[in-house]
Amino acid sequence: MAAASILFFLLAGLAAAAHGSTEDDTTTTTNTIRLPSDGGTLAATRRTRPWKCCDNIEQLPVRTNPPQWRCNDELEPGQCFRQCEACRDPPGRPFPGRPLICDDVFWGDDPGTSCAPSSEWPWGPCCDFAICTKSIPPICHCSDEVESCAAACGQCEMVDSWSWRPLFVCRDSFTGEPGPRCTPEMHN
Repeated sequence: MAAASILFFLLAGLAAAAHGSTEDDTTTTTNTIRLPSDGGTLAATRRTRPWKCCDNIEQLPVRTNPPQWRCNDELEPGQCFRQCEACRDPPGRPFPGRPLICDDVFWGDDPGTSCAPSSEWPWGPCCDFAICTKSIPPICHCSDEVESCAAACGQCEMVDSWSWRPLFVCRDSFTGEPGPRCTPEMHN
């Protein structure tokens, strides 16, 4: 009985090998997995950051440790091709070509710093009521009610307040730490 089972598996293996040898090497079947080394197209994954700084960082939804990051800052073509292995057009652009986005993926814990000077958050030099995500780096916005928004603020909104003068809140988000507090904390 054991000899018959071994003979059956041996003949099944020979039949499968004979069937596979008749196929052309250039054709693929549904069981074929294309890897990047086989000519598949995937963005380059690197252990070193291709960017010096990034204002529009994206953590990829792939669950890896360490996480994977992509910088979606728009760059001039010459700058993109100098620092990246793969560049692509930004999504939603009707006319491709300028500017480009680096398509390289950085695999590491620290995606780097923001390109914006640390003293120029969109809400100004300080914030008492910062609300940040728990991501790395955090994405923050400041809920301070001020008499006028900073010049760097793109979305300044007037808010309802109990004050007799109008107050405003900067609704811009910033990727990175929110900066120092405006009023020192009281310690008992």
